[in-house]
Amino acid sequence: MLYPAIENIQRVLNDNINPTAAIANVVELVNGNDEQHDADIFISLVNIEEIRLARDQQYVVKVNGELLPKNPPVHFDLSLLFTAYGAGYENNIRNLQEVMTFFQKQSAFRATDYSALAADGIQRLTMEMVTLGLEQLQQLWSMLGGKYQPSILYKMRMLTIDSVQENPVAPITQIQTHFKGKN
Repeated sequence: MLYPAIENIQRVLNDNINPTAAIANVVELVNGNDEQHDADIFISLVNIEEIRLARDQQYVVKVNGELLPKNPPVHFDLSLLFTAYGAGYENNIRNLQEVMTFFQKQSAFRATDYSALAADGIQRLTMEMVTLGLEQLQQLWSMLGGKYQPSILYKMRMLTIDSVQENPVAPITQIQTHFKGKN
């Protein structure tokens, strides 16, 4: 689910804005340790955060008359770094502006509007810009191990991973209780 979610965002960007986007580890590219890309914007996953408040406590689901065991779905927020690289400083800023303008116009993506999301089992993705102070920005790029490049951080909200086990379980049909009396 992680890669398809990021890939869908890449696809939407490439369909709607002029600079091309690619999924890549930006530090590898900036340091010259990776293959060359023709893209203007690089999308890098920099953090995965579990959202515990949205837990569904349904442990069994009924499918075709059978009860199947199921763990609660897990909800994630992904931090995606959009970095403009290689087109010259002025063009890099223009390319970032296009990304920012697009997500300002459209921050939510639903499976009803994008068939690729539905095909990947993703119901909804929401993009929210994250503002970093200079110190946080320096820490991020230090953690990544690269020199600063014009970039913007977005949080992709509520990616849900949910699965059902294939082995049916028997329903509870009877409960027995035994009380012990005090002597």
